[in-house]
Amino acid sequence: MKPIQKNLVRSLLVSLFIAVGAGRTLAYDHDDTGWFDEHHQHHAFIQHEGHRGYWDHDKGGVSIFINI
Repeated sequence: MKPIQKNLVRSLLVSLFIAVGAGRTLAYDHDDTGWFDEHHQHHAFIQHEGHRGYWDHDKGGVSIFINI
């Protein structure tokens, strides 16, 4: 492989590992009955419009429903 291609492949792999790692650290852990917040407190799943999951609230006021 040419040096430019090696650097490109290496950069893409590093970016992929960083993205996967960041996504995992930002996600909350959950079990069959609920989810654990950043303080390791357990919260039961809820039903919203026929879907089971929980609400994720951002400090900026944005809320999204996480479907499990």
